Amino acid sequence: MVNSSGRFSTTIYPSPSCPELSQNAKRAADEALSRALVWIACITYLAGYAGYCFSEALGLVRYLVYAVPPILVTSLMFGSNSTGNKAALVFLVGYLWLASMWYLVGIKHADFFLNEFVIMALIIACFVPVMNVEISQIRLVFLCSIGYFALAYSLTEHGGVRLFQILESGTGSGMESGFDNHQGGLLGPIYAVFMYAIGAKIQFVLALVMSFLGGKRVGVIAILIGLTTFFVFRRAAMLKQRHSRFLVLLGILGVVNLAASNLIVLAEYLHSAFRVNVDIEEVMLGRYAIGSEMNRVMHHRPLAESLVGSGPGSANALATLVSDGTLKQPHNDWLRIRYDYGVVGSIIMTTFIAFVFSSSTTGAVIAVTNAVMMVTDNILIYLYYQIPIVVMLSYSALRECRAKRQVN
Repeated sequence: MVNSSGRFSTTIYPSPSCPELSQNAKRAADEALSRALVWIACITYLAGYAGYCFSEALGLVRYLVYAVPPILVTSLMFGSNSTGNKAALVFLVGYLWLASMWYLVGIKHADFFLNEFVIMALIIACFVPVMNVEISQIRLVFLCSIGYFALAYSLTEHGGVRLFQILESGTGSGMESGFDNHQGGLLGPIYAVFMYAIGAKIQFVLALVMSFLGGKRVGVIAILIGLTTFFVFRRAAMLKQRHSRFLVLLGILGVVNLAASNLIVLAEYLHSAFRVNVDIEEVMLGRYAIGSEMNRVMHHRPLAESLVGSGPGSANALATLVSDGTLKQPHNDWLRIRYDYGVVGSIIMTTFIAFVFSSSTTGAVIAVTNAVMMVTDNILIYLYYQIPIVVMLSYSALRECRAKRQVN
C-alpha cells in the first residue's frame, strides 16, 4: 500500500490464527461475561431482598435469592480472574457428605433438617468462586438496601428509635416498642465496617444511621468491635501477611465462639453483678430459656453426639419446642453450630471462616463483626445477609492483591 509520502507501508491486522491474540480476545470476552454474571446476581439479589423487606406485599419474591448462589458459581466458568476457593470447595463437599451420613443414620427432625441443609449448602457454595467484583456493584446493592430500609421505616408504625428507649430505661430490656428491623439492624453493621475500611465515608455514615435505626443492640457493639479490629489489623505490620492474619483471626473467632457457647453462664453472672432490676428473660428475649435447655441437652447427650452433633436443624427444632413456636431459631449461631455439628463441627467451621475471611484485612474485619452478630442472632442461614458478604469478600481480596502488585 502506498502512503501519502509515496513510500510503501504495511498494515498488520490481527489474525485469528495467532495464539496470543486469540487468547487475549478470549480472556477479555470471558471477563466481560463474568462481570455480567455478577451484575445479574446483584440484580436478582435485590429483587429477592425486596421480598424480605416487604414480606406482606412481596413475600414470594424473596425466593429469588435462592437463584443467586447458582449464578455466582456459574461465574467460575468464565474469566481469568474468576478462580475457585479450594478451601470452600472442600468444605462444601465435606458438608454434603456429613449431611448425607446424618440422613442415612436417621435424623430426628426431618423438616428442620431439609431446610437447614439446603440453605447451608447454598451459602457455602457462594464462597467457592472468587469473582472479579467491581465497587459499583457493591454500591448499587448497598444504596438499594438503604432505600428499602428507608421505605420500610417510613411505612411501619413504631414507637420511635428502639436504641434510644433501651438507653433511657437503663435496664438493657429488649421489650421496647421502637423500630426493630432485621434487615437494617443486622446488615447495617456489615456495610458500616466495610465502607469504613475502603474509605467510603458517606456510605459509612449512611450505614451507621441504618444500623442505629435498625434497633439491634448487638449491631452497635459489632460496629465498635469491628472498627477497633480494623485499626489493629491496619497498624500491625505482622498482620499484613496472610498466615499471621489467619492465626490471629482464628484466635479471635475462637474466643468469641467460646464466649457465645457459654452465653447463658455469662448472662447470669452479669445480670447478678450489675443487679439489673428486670427479669433476665426480658433482657434476652427468649434466648435464656432456649440456651439453658440447649446446654442441658448437650450436657447429657452421648460422647459421639457431642463430637459430631445432633444434625442440621436440631437446634431450630428445640428452640421451636421450648418457645412454643414463638421463636423458631435459637438466636445464637455459635451455640447452634455446637448443638447441630458438635465440637468437631464447631472447630471446623470456625477454622473455615478464619481461612476464607483472612484473604484480606477488610475480610478479617468483616469476619470479626459477623462473629459478634452471631452471638445473639441467627444470621448464619440468612441468604439475604450472606450474599452481600460474599461480594464484599471477593472485592476486598482482589483489591488487596492488586495493591500488593503495584507495590512490588
